[in-house]
Amino acid sequence: MLEVRDLSSRAGSFVLSNVSLSVHPSSCHVILGPTGSGKTLLLESVIGLRKPDRGKVFVNGDEITLLPMEKRRLSYVPQDLALFPHMTVRENILYARRIKGMRLTTENGVAKELIGSLGIEHLLDRRIRNLSGGERQRTALARAIVSGCKYLVLDEPLSALHESLKRELWYLMKDLQGRYELAILMVTHDLEEAFFLGDAISIIISGRVHQQGTKREIYGCPQSLEVAKFLGVGNLFRSRVTQTSGGALSVRCEDLGVSLNVSADRMKSQITHDNECIVGIRSEDIDILPPAELPPDGTNTVAGAVRSIVETGASFTIIATVGAGSKTVEITVGRAITNRLNLAIGQPILINLPAEHLFLIDPNSRDTLS
Repeated sequence: MLEVRDLSSRAGSFVLSNVSLSVHPSSCHVILGPTGSGKTLLLESVIGLRKPDRGKVFVNGDEITLLPMEKRRLSYVPQDLALFPHMTVRENILYARRIKGMRLTTENGVAKELIGSLGIEHLLDRRIRNLSGGERQRTALARAIVSGCKYLVLDEPLSALHESLKRELWYLMKDLQGRYELAILMVTHDLEEAFFLGDAISIIISGRVHQQGTKREIYGCPQSLEVAKFLGVGNLFRSRVTQTSGGALSVRCEDLGVSLNVSADRMKSQITHDNECIVGIRSEDIDILPPAELPPDGTNTVAGAVRSIVETGASFTIIATVGAGSKTVEITVGRAITNRLNLAIGQPILINLPAEHLFLIDPNSRDTLS
């Protein structure tokens, strides 16, 4: 296991503070955050390019914090891939083994299997400058894995690729991770990439970890407004807890003018009766109901009107006004629902906010709603 404990590092005036995380064998831990949040600084401190101000790094229980890069048992792929342009693909792939004095060819063993999986057999005698972006990415991955290290540290390795090739490499990386029992510590700012590849996710904003957990926990229950906003949650409303009972609680959402029931397991912070809170919900978790389907008690339902409809491929984004029109709710629905309800600008609708998809945030957790 790769472990980072209370690591702090500095680059100029920027400070990365008290980062702890672990990467288990055959798993991928993704460091997710906006540009300038300290993601690359963290990787450079782990890999040995920077000496941390404090904290420790361990591989399989052995501390490597002060070891030189070549003795850390980590294989690093930086953003620019750091391939040698004067070498062929074959020479790049075998480089790490060669400098260790190990005899290895691309005609047998792991190297041959890996090169076949990556589909780069026909590139082995080409120079790096004659490769496309995707071919360079595959070569860099082959070199990292052939080195024999079970721990890969990847700094936005796919950021320069177009969407279709990027997705192809996502599946390939998943396959390679399982086949070779790789532990991957990876940086990205791409949300979809993070949730596709990551088994665990750490969100870093402004130099500190704001939330850490499985991708289901991160996606379903952001713990601060900063995290929710970074993850693209647009439906965030001021509320106050009015009742707590067993496995559920009730809040009065003044922004929407309704009372809402919320499942208690969707509340990660300690918010109690009469506390102010923020209610959040993802746009794809909201339902639009025909008037005939209004719940008997009207629970978790608010009346609104369609302000705009934007087609986004297979789905539609509906912006609806509620109350006096001072607040809006963003809703993502499929084409079938749009057609069934015959949605149009100005049309009155009922908006259902399912209790099991609502989450609560303590407004004092880190940020304030603007």
